[in-house]
Amino acid sequence: MEESSQKAEGLAIEAVHDEISQCRICESEVRGFGKPARLDRGEPGRLAVIGQGPGRAELKGTRAFAGQSGRTLDSWLVACGADARKPRAGVYFTSVIKCVGSEGKFPLMAKNCAPFLQRQILQVRPALIITLGRRAYEALRVVDDAYEDALCNPLETANFVLVTPFGFHYTLLHWPHPSGLNRWLNLPANRERLERSFDCVRQFLGSTK
Repeated sequence: MEESSQKAEGLAIEAVHDEISQCRICESEVRGFGKPARLDRGEPGRLAVIGQGPGRAELKGTRAFAGQSGRTLDSWLVACGADARKPRAGVYFTSVIKCVGSEGKFPLMAKNCAPFLQRQILQVRPALIITLGRRAYEALRVVDDAYEDALCNPLETANFVLVTPFGFHYTLLHWPHPSGLNRWLNLPANRERLERSFDCVRQFLGSTK
């Protein structure tokens, strides 16, 4: 029964991925629009990582969170206890927007992509959601803390809201963006905050549903 349930969940999330691959609703309105090929988003598990959106690296390949930022993210997961040979095992990856576009069009793209993100989270039902960067923080925040204050401080949504937008409660952890251009990470105190948050992530790694 459990195996058939997992198969059904896999088919459901793949149907969402099919729709994401086919969607071009923003193309006519977004300067510099780029549509990634169908991305490898990992596997539905207890942990979901939600970034801001794909970049040029994702346009060149088929892996979500590619390029240097992706390698940094993988190193963080390994530091949390993930297998260095398969740091993404049991982790699902997505983003607020699904295509590349100009910065000024992010709100429009986020609005158009919101139903996809909603359905992805509903299908995966992660126990832990990690956001990457300010845009993802703003899309999924449940408290009014300033972005810099919220970083690396895990919280239980049940302690802050009666009902989440997804109808279930989870642990929420906001991480800084893993880009090498992110100056927040240059301060030793901030690096220590990030490393302390690894203890929270460790308990959710290495297990699919």
